[in-house]
Amino acid sequence: MVDDEPRTAELTAELLRRAGYVVEIAVSGTAALKSVHSSSPDLMLLDYEMPDMQAPEVLDSLRSGADRIAFPVIILTGARQAAGDQVLGIERGATDYIVKGTDRQVLLARVRGALRDRAPETRLIVSGRLRIDLAGGQAWLGERPLKLERRPHLMLQLLAGRAGEAVGREELLERVWGTNYAGFEHSVEQAAHQIRRALKEPGWIETVRGIGYRFVAQP
Repeated sequence: MVDDEPRTAELTAELLRRAGYVVEIAVSGTAALKSVHSSSPDLMLLDYEMPDMQAPEVLDSLRSGADRIAFPVIILTGARQAAGDQVLGIERGATDYIVKGTDRQVLLARVRGALRDRAPETRLIVSGRLRIDLAGGQAWLGERPLKLERRPHLMLQLLAGRAGEAVGREELLERVWGTNYAGFEHSVEQAAHQIRRALKEPGWIETVRGIGYRFVAQP
């Protein structure tokens, strides 16, 4: 997350962290370029206007030379919304262009889309005897396919991807159902019940009282 306004950078970073991402903040283009070579990020959110370098200059540095770096870069802008500015950013190698203040769910969706486009077509989570195909939307316990509807499958995918970690109901609602409305909490409980019923074995999905659920791989 690159922005010369620390408060803005931290607010966006916190939104991404709550969605499960690990985020590092840089407050200038120069700092961002130094950080890239040490942290190898999967994606950069880049403020258009900064005192030391504007976004096109940062992109030029990333995309040029023998060691050009090809991870997705999404430009965030407050003032530079003209078509010409957007074209310039895209031509310099930006993946996407988002106006600051865009709805947070839209921002998260654009981030997920940029990462998904970069990822291999076949991605698997393997935990114990459980395998989850993230691209195909299928899961197996050993050789037995699990019959799950879309929401329970996404919830299993999220929990298994963070095995051993308690994931709160609020986060599950936001990431799987796209809402934090308390009236949907019963949907989380129903999805957990469907997952357990599909697995047909105890112990995989633990209820963490007062928090949510935890995935525990079984031998």
